[in-house]
Amino acid sequence: MATLSRLLATIIGSYIAMMAQGQTIKKAPSPQQSKPPVVKDWFLATGNWHNDPQLYVCEFGTGADTVVMLHGGWGGDHSGLLTAVANLGNQFHFICYDQRGSLRSPFPDSLITFNEHIEDVERLRKELNIDKLNLVGHSMGAVLASAYATRYPQYIRRLILLSPAALKNPLPPGEKELQDKSTPAFQAFLNRPEVTQLLEKYNLHRKQPALSSREETMKFRINVFKRMVYQVEHANDVMGGRALYKSHVFDLTAKTYPAAGWNYIAAFKQQAWPVSIITGDHDFLDFGAGLAKKWANEVPSIKLSIIKKAGHILWLDQPEEFEKQLAAHLGK
Repeated sequence: MATLSRLLATIIGSYIAMMAQGQTIKKAPSPQQSKPPVVKDWFLATGNWHNDPQLYVCEFGTGADTVVMLHGGWGGDHSGLLTAVANLGNQFHFICYDQRGSLRSPFPDSLITFNEHIEDVERLRKELNIDKLNLVGHSMGAVLASAYATRYPQYIRRLILLSPAALKNPLPPGEKELQDKSTPAFQAFLNRPEVTQLLEKYNLHRKQPALSSREETMKFRINVFKRMVYQVEHANDVMGGRALYKSHVFDLTAKTYPAAGWNYIAAFKQQAWPVSIITGDHDFLDFGAGLAKKWANEVPSIKLSIIKKAGHILWLDQPEEFEKQLAAHLGK
């Protein structure tokens, strides 16, 4: 599990997708207006609003149903999720935020813990005054969503896990063996000829003349995202990464995991609210979706959707199918 966590820290950390575009706040039409204008981004207090660290929050969409989205990482940011749901804004009202220590939510190291990540979700729920959450988490965000739902089951309406990371920590021996069996197929996937062809297409293997900064960035993204997406050319659809990812947040959070680990699959058996898993058949964390299938068999109430020819970042590989599946699991 430690090896997987380090791999996840390295790989998922480079996943920082498109930055959210700034929104202009509309001016109130008159002094008599009883409600303030709708704010598209704002800062959530974790104590005293003026003196204590704050979480950057972004709202998107005009739909009646509010959906809280938790990004992956730890140490990533929310902007990739906005890319994922860009075409669903007329159906839902999405709330995203940068987790503590991430790009737009700087925190001192001493305040970055697994427990505080969980409590931040509850702070957000209280601020939004929502009785029951539609909670969606991607990758390590799925772990955070599961941890919150286990601690505060009374506030969950539905839970949707996208390309989830370790829902059991540590993995039981049988499931570790299942994961190991997929390693040869995954290694073949990493070495697929399309990767070499793309590098050659842009002459990124050359020694002289030296690669420009733009070319170095392209080469870096191809070599990182070849495991994250099914269609490697989508590596160049990603923006950000590098210094925008706060890698130390992963280490700080992992150091504060519960000593006994967790088994959220077992916890889901005790709850009445619906749980969904949406994953790709080429997700590097669960290549072939063997674990997801086993977990769905363990908990018959789990609704499992496996998107074909999709990697860890589902919406880059199969955007239309991803949107269709997410909307369906959200009840639309």
